[in-house]
Amino acid sequence: MPRILDRYVLRELSAPLAISVGVFTFFLVIDRIYQLTDLVITKQVPLRLVLFLLAFLLPPLLTLTLPVALLLAVLISCGRLAGDFEVAALKASGVSPIRLLRPFLAAGLTVSLLVAWLTLFVNPWAAAAFQNNLFEILQSRAVTGIQERTFNTAFAPIVLYVQEVSPSQVALRGVLASDERDLALSRVIVAREGRVLADQRTRRVTLRFIDGSINETDAADPRRFRHTTFAIYDMNVELRPPGASSKPDSKPEREMSLGQLLAAANLHAREGTMAAPYRIELHKRFALPVAGLIFVLVAFPLGIHSQRGGRGAALASSFAIMMAYYTLSSSLDGLPLSGKLPAAVAIWLPNALFGLLGLVLLRAETIGMPKGWLEGAWSVATRLRWSALGRARRVLVARQPAQLRGPRASTFVIDRYLLREYLLLLGLGLLVGSVLTMIADLLQSLDRFLRIKPPWAYIAQNFLYLLPRELYKGLPLIVLVSTVFLFVSLTRARELDALKAAGVSLYRTCVPVLAMALCISLAALVFQEMALPEITVRAEEVDRVKIRGFPPRHLLRQGQIWYRSSDTRFLRIGLLDPPSKSLDGLVLLDVDGEFRLLDRLDVARAQWTPEGWQMWGGILRRIDPAGRVTSTTFQHELVAMPEHVDDFIRIHRLPDTMSFLELRAYVAKLRSGGHPVGAYLVQLHSKLSFPLVHVIMALVAIPFALSAPRSGGRAVGIGVALVIAVGYWMVNAVAVAFGRADLLPPVLAAWTANIVFAGVGTVLLLKART
Repeated sequence: MPRILDRYVLRELSAPLAISVGVFTFFLVIDRIYQLTDLVITKQVPLRLVLFLLAFLLPPLLTLTLPVALLLAVLISCGRLAGDFEVAALKASGVSPIRLLRPFLAAGLTVSLLVAWLTLFVNPWAAAAFQNNLFEILQSRAVTGIQERTFNTAFAPIVLYVQEVSPSQVALRGVLASDERDLALSRVIVAREGRVLADQRTRRVTLRFIDGSINETDAADPRRFRHTTFAIYDMNVELRPPGASSKPDSKPEREMSLGQLLAAANLHAREGTMAAPYRIELHKRFALPVAGLIFVLVAFPLGIHSQRGGRGAALASSFAIMMAYYTLSSSLDGLPLSGKLPAAVAIWLPNALFGLLGLVLLRAETIGMPKGWLEGAWSVATRLRWSALGRARRVLVARQPAQLRGPRASTFVIDRYLLREYLLLLGLGLLVGSVLTMIADLLQSLDRFLRIKPPWAYIAQNFLYLLPRELYKGLPLIVLVSTVFLFVSLTRARELDALKAAGVSLYRTCVPVLAMALCISLAALVFQEMALPEITVRAEEVDRVKIRGFPPRHLLRQGQIWYRSSDTRFLRIGLLDPPSKSLDGLVLLDVDGEFRLLDRLDVARAQWTPEGWQMWGGILRRIDPAGRVTSTTFQHELVAMPEHVDDFIRIHRLPDTMSFLELRAYVAKLRSGGHPVGAYLVQLHSKLSFPLVHVIMALVAIPFALSAPRSGGRAVGIGVALVIAVGYWMVNAVAVAFGRADLLPPVLAAWTANIVFAGVGTVLLLKART
């Protein structure tokens, strides 16, 4: 009997655990799919290296998702056992909740050991391997950090402009580089061709320039000028690959082994320097795995206490506990850095507090606390919940039209029932997505918040603007899983068979679900056009102005600005003052088609007027084909240039911050200026195709859910949903990457995934038994 019970409980727990891990991990990795696919297709990176890159990203994600998935799995399993009165039956048979807890603790111990293996051994190796793999990608001559016709800062403080990357991904044609390492020296390199040579051992990159020239002036005395031609010139730079942190060595302890952490902590302690980061990392690697056992202790009593109708409240409580745990854990990380708490106390305190909470909940469920606050709180919450449900039912009954009778009234009842169940699943999915989004962003942004220490109100505003954007991205997945859940439940409970026997066809049953998905698509389109751009702008304002303390962009005095006026004309602005419409330290370069420097204009100060540019302290240098330089100086002149001051002040907004109409106007302006617009066109058409994804997901989910075996239940349904989601996003990512690489028309690239999966869903639905 005991072994049978353990196997039964573990079997009940395994499916929700595996599904939760898959859903949460996919939710976190979904944004990476487009980037990795773009590396394969656009940058021609070998698929092997990209798959390795994805594999190195998974261990840190699993470290986060495994404890959370275990919490949900325990809650779902215990809720199912309690809802079907199996817990009550076991108690009547003499099986106490403590005995029932044993298999859950065994599962928690297994998850904790797995997370410990990840944090102690795999994650440090994966972090170092991730960085090494990025440099191996560069070594494969994919030039991942360089975009054509754009001023790239991947080699900062070197600003690099490349006119064209050869199809073989070897040669860079038309290269301009500005060496910003010494601001007292304006040093610009112009070359016909270039190469990128990577050294994986030292993690350094050499920029090789071929057939070009170096021209430099002294910022203090612009009359001093040097022009040097060369056949080959090498410059060693440090690389910031895409996907890596802007400060690659800001957290070196994450790549250290346990022995290295101990040695570094002891060394810094002896030298009197900062040893807290190493001790924090050391304790976190042991404390984080314990979260699995802590979540089991908290979720088990909540789950077995819930009865029919109470699972939603228990699930909401678990999310609140999970948010509180990670918020407290993340907030305490900064206290050892300021010396307010020892590292051991700060890192282990959340486990101690929530472990104590779990023991209290377990004691209340097993021994009982009839006069305690906990039982009273549960009782009050239950009464309030059922009272609210009773009032809602009475209101619904009172509002039902009395004149409806017969089959039509029955059909409306079925529609309301399906919509109610569907909306409940959608709401639950939004709750899960919200919690997961906030936890993931909190863990990523905590270091910045602890360093800047903004008011809590600004942090709350940051999350307030972040949540709608992330839920908008993840809403198709939520619709997909909710639709699969709904029809799997209808099939498993044989409600579809009953409806068919009553003369209601499958197509008629699908109508309210597809109608709701269409309403969601329309609402998503309206949100994308009317609210999303404003939310994105406000989020940037909160992060930039309120949290970081920078002035608004339209009032910001910007420095070290590079601007491309045409394929052969480039400007560098030392300081831009938007209110006065003036430029300080202006450098204007004109090159020919082979990127040979023709002339260079250095201006101390320029002021925009309706008549043109008023310039002071200018020197114009012309270089002939033989490399001879002739100079012309002036103190003050009115110069006519095609560039307007608004060209420099204008904020170049990302496509995500623009509506469809704004992006269309922006694309038209880029096209008229001779700029490449292929990538923008793909994003333009995606703004119309993406909102329709919700209908496509519902259409595809229905036949797949109907084909799932009844014995598998929701476990098989979620597995099917994951397969559909991965398939859709992979097809869409490949099509978008082909569109950005000009290998597919932008319209077709944006709509390919919708067309393919709409066709698949329609065919399967038509073949389903009605």
